[in-house]
Amino acid sequence: MSDPARDQGSFHIEEDALRPVGPGSDANSSFDPARLDFGHYAGHSIQELAATDPDYLLWLERHPSGVRYRAEIQRVLGVARRSYDWQR
Repeated sequence: MSDPARDQGSFHIEEDALRPVGPGSDANSSFDPARLDFGHYAGHSIQELAATDPDYLLWLERHPSGVRYRAEIQRVLGVARRSYDWQR
């Protein structure tokens, strides 16, 4: 008997183990490190967020989901972090 709570979040995964998955894996898509493609601010640019919600960018820079945007965030905010500089 299947669990309805589990079935709600299920999705089909391609059988091809050599095919990459995740953001930018589609040949027709292109990742833009200057524009968020997920979450509440999806579609907004890093530049826009620097003016409207810089605290979010500081959080995103430290968060694993923001690793793809880290260099652009640092460029826009004019900061360069070092490995020991994460205690902000």
